[in-house]
Amino acid sequence: MKTTRAISLALSLGAFAQAQSVHLRGKVTTTTGQAISGAVVTLVGQNLKDTTDATGAYSLTRTSGVVSPGAPLRESIVFHRGEMEVVLAAPASVKIEIFDLSANLLEEKSFREVPAGAFRWKMNQQLGASNLLIVRTTIGARTSTFQYSPLLGGRHFAPSATEPSFPNSATARSTAAAAVGSLEFKATGYATKVMDISSFDETVDASLGQVDRWGGLKNAPIRSAGCGKTSTTLTKSGTYTIASAGGRGSYILNIPTNYDKDKPYRIIFGNHCFGGSAIKVAGTDNGLDQSAHFYHIKTQADKDNAQAIYVAMQGDASGGWTQNDLKFWSDVLNQVESNLCVDTTRRFVAGFSFGAMLTYALSLEFPERIRAVATFAPANWNFYQPTNRRIPIAYYQTTGTDDGSCKWIYDDAKKLGGKYCLLQKVQDNGCTGEPKIATTGTHVTTEFTGCKEGYPVKFSSFKGGHECRAYDQGSSTNWIEQEAWGFFKQF
Repeated sequence: MKTTRAISLALSLGAFAQAQSVHLRGKVTTTTGQAISGAVVTLVGQNLKDTTDATGAYSLTRTSGVVSPGAPLRESIVFHRGEMEVVLAAPASVKIEIFDLSANLLEEKSFREVPAGAFRWKMNQQLGASNLLIVRTTIGARTSTFQYSPLLGGRHFAPSATEPSFPNSATARSTAAAAVGSLEFKATGYATKVMDISSFDETVDASLGQVDRWGGLKNAPIRSAGCGKTSTTLTKSGTYTIASAGGRGSYILNIPTNYDKDKPYRIIFGNHCFGGSAIKVAGTDNGLDQSAHFYHIKTQADKDNAQAIYVAMQGDASGGWTQNDLKFWSDVLNQVESNLCVDTTRRFVAGFSFGAMLTYALSLEFPERIRAVATFAPANWNFYQPTNRRIPIAYYQTTGTDDGSCKWIYDDAKKLGGKYCLLQKVQDNGCTGEPKIATTGTHVTTEFTGCKEGYPVKFSSFKGGHECRAYDQGSSTNWIEQEAWGFFKQF
């Protein structure tokens, strides 16, 4: 027997319209006090909004007119097994927003004109298996907020405030009852925030927390365009070519033997070193090639029975890379994702030496497309450096203390060297701490603290030279492959 847990809300919106001038102003900043420009500030339900300037300031002004939520309405809102039902007494616009408990906006749906009667929307397909969510429903100009758990049969409660902290104390209920309206603050890359206002003439400052654009470490996968397709282009593991920048485009594709066209897989790129090749990266280990099995990340993933799609791109005739290869990478990714089922939130790239330089450049050029990178002996000179837009990306790096090819410090004055690759990511990701340098035969790993949520930075130093495989003294285990796979696996 099915059980429905429901709550009906009498939404009395006031019978009389009021002539009311509006003068709302303030600033929008990050939680650390930096101005956020381009944030959209909206007086909910009043068709009045402004965009913050370079100082984070906004101003909402209306010198005359009517400020009213409209005619009284009575709605019934019901949750049942992942379905939300709203029964409208009269036609109205409906907006549904879903947040996690950190006030990160996970999903937003707007319906302009919903007719009177029952309106239903399936939620679980959109949300995945979250433990507890906040659902904010705006009907016309009235907003109500609920706690909702898809794992507990739709059990929910109804707090009365809509601020992202979602308070349920008596003080919060009293504050909400006294509110005359609310302001919504939205900015790309930040959690949406709604704050009650007690009058239409006041200063309201808001601080927005940055959010993980991927949806958290264990987010539900997002399927590529190739999911569900039976590809006629990429039919099996092997070498493929693609028309791309520079007139070349050869890459080796490795697909799981029991590939399922309806299952979204991780995709992991391996970039070869100078003089190397895609064959060496994708091939089996013959005892000489350190980059085999995609830097042995595949070896570790196979041990965990974690299937992935792997790609090894081929550089130029000398085994190097050029600036054009950033576009080459993008073209390959597009082709693979158009033909195979890829989880677009779990794209990873790894490389050694010149391949690490390309990987580092890709992290600057495509931080919105790559979840994490692993660079083994990177450098920020002797290769094209894209403009750093300071967009965070999860980053892992290794450096040998005696590396004479890709030195830890190449030029302190110009901030060139592996050290400055690392420190740039530490800064971009908002992390704190100093890298630890190995002084013995055992590698030392630094996990930086305070990084933006979802964007960790990790660094391993070891006593050694220009290597992508390394062993602690007295050990036969390549710890680099374990650290690299562990870094990728956490997502």
